[in-house]
Amino acid sequence: MFCVNSVRVAPGVRSALAVACGVVLSLLPSMVWAQDVVSDVVVTANREPQPLHKVMADVSVITRDDIERHAGAGVADVLKTLPGFQIVRNGDVYGTSSVYLRGAESRHLLVLVDGVRLDTQSGSGGATWESLPLSEIERIEVVRGPASAIYGSDAIAGVVQIFTRKGQGAMRMTLGLGVGNRGLTQGDVSLSGSAGSWSYSLGGTLSRASGFTARNNTKAGTRASDDDDYRASSAHARLGYQLSARQSFHVNLLSQHSNAGYDASVSSKFDDRSIHDLDTVSAAWVAQWLDAWRSTVTVGQSTSRYETRPSVYITRTEVRNGSWSNQFSWGEHTVRATLEGREDRLKNTSVPADRDVQRAGALGLGYDWQGQDLSVQTSIREDHHSAFGQHVTGSVGAAYDLSAQWRVRGSWGTSFRAPTLYQRFSDYGQPNLRPEQGRTSELGLQYHAGSAQWGVTVFNSRVNDLINYSDAGVCVSTYGCYRNVGRATLRGVELSGAVTLASVRWTGSFNLDDPRNAETDKLLARRSRQHGSVRAETSWAQWMWGAQMQWAGARFDDASNKNRLGAYVLWGVDAQKELTQNWKLILRVDNLTDKRYETARTYSSPGRTVFAGLRWTPDL
Repeated sequence: MFCVNSVRVAPGVRSALAVACGVVLSLLPSMVWAQDVVSDVVVTANREPQPLHKVMADVSVITRDDIERHAGAGVADVLKTLPGFQIVRNGDVYGTSSVYLRGAESRHLLVLVDGVRLDTQSGSGGATWESLPLSEIERIEVVRGPASAIYGSDAIAGVVQIFTRKGQGAMRMTLGLGVGNRGLTQGDVSLSGSAGSWSYSLGGTLSRASGFTARNNTKAGTRASDDDDYRASSAHARLGYQLSARQSFHVNLLSQHSNAGYDASVSSKFDDRSIHDLDTVSAAWVAQWLDAWRSTVTVGQSTSRYETRPSVYITRTEVRNGSWSNQFSWGEHTVRATLEGREDRLKNTSVPADRDVQRAGALGLGYDWQGQDLSVQTSIREDHHSAFGQHVTGSVGAAYDLSAQWRVRGSWGTSFRAPTLYQRFSDYGQPNLRPEQGRTSELGLQYHAGSAQWGVTVFNSRVNDLINYSDAGVCVSTYGCYRNVGRATLRGVELSGAVTLASVRWTGSFNLDDPRNAETDKLLARRSRQHGSVRAETSWAQWMWGAQMQWAGARFDDASNKNRLGAYVLWGVDAQKELTQNWKLILRVDNLTDKRYETARTYSSPGRTVFAGLRWTPDL
């Protein structure tokens, strides 16, 4: 088979690839998307509601049912089941996590919570994935591919937008309790509904676990590694008001706190602690002024704080943003216009107080044309940044219906990521750093007939002016400095789909990536060239049963490609049952075979993980 024999894979992974490719490729004519959301509406692709089947970009949607099945896990654990995603973590759920999409850097993925940007201005930047509370989320939309022409900085690889839970209809309360091995206990409560013109949703979660030993390089003569425990809490609130038949207003609040142990050194006698606090607040006003004119005004702020003890380190990032988006539609034509502003602040002892802020403003325009067989989408955006001035990005995409079943699409776009305040003004920084710049083209083919669909995407990206930590000599530090010295090429083929056979629903994805340092021709660190998953679901004896296999090929832990990390295959099973009208039982086992593997050198990953949860929805 092409997807197995045309690439080099470890022997332990070859059989898994053969099974997956057999499922995914041999049944293409009968496939349906892994997310059964053909009739859904998404807003992340171009900032306005749009039927999923009309979206030019490669999009995935994670629903509340998917999230409940992953109870006790993290947002990154859910994303890694989607095409193109890989994660690296140095411990348990609240360990430092990196999320790679199509081989791009973790900081090149824009993350939004209810329209509010998440980012950190310390280090290389990017969202702190371990601080995102899965239990408070209603839905996640993922857009793969460059989106800077719509969203500005950070969206080189794509966009992940998280929507917190909202209420509608009669008052509804849900109580959840879950337990698992390694001392895991978790409880959550939510209350939602609507009354007249008001809607509301409130919720909170508490969890704790004794954890497991993350460090695996203990040597003779040092203390034995101990389990790294964690405790976490989160809360969310949403209040909405329907101003009129065509206008609505809502406010969202989200808060997460976690305190997790980790072994900074195997010779340490005590655990260090990492403390994360994430708070977001946003308000949105949506108005349909005319049949042809819709506008959305959004303002918000996210605050990300990280602290370590007893070796004290504290860093705090505030990101404030506001936008006014407008959509004008008539017939086959749509014009989009967006004004946006952003302010970043960093409180860090390494950054002077008079250089702890940077600002940006932007104007974005777009034009979409929806013909009978041909659709076109174009976007252009000018960002003006206080650090480096003007930066223009653009994108163009087109889709053509070859027949009632076949559709081909193509797109091209530019993107960028602004340097962080830490990269510019810390002892390791340079004030004159240039933004990282990307250029991506992709081509996709889709087949659909009724509910049967499949798709394949080929992508090619080039990222220039990568900011790497390099040799000393151009900054205060004598150890090393941040510089624009890197270039990367990200190429690959992505395949996803599903099929229903004999009441069993099969879903799968496979990525063949080639993420390389264009200067050295070495593979980028910690990214597998082959990775994917296959899942089967069926209903039997009043239970919903599921089984999943995930695999990743070998990769290297370092840029010089000397420290090899082995390939791995992970198996998992889950089951759900409606015990009564009000009670639901959820069971899950991850890493069923207790596979030992590493995504970062000297850091082990969780072994067999067992979770059992009950959800009670009382009659109110």
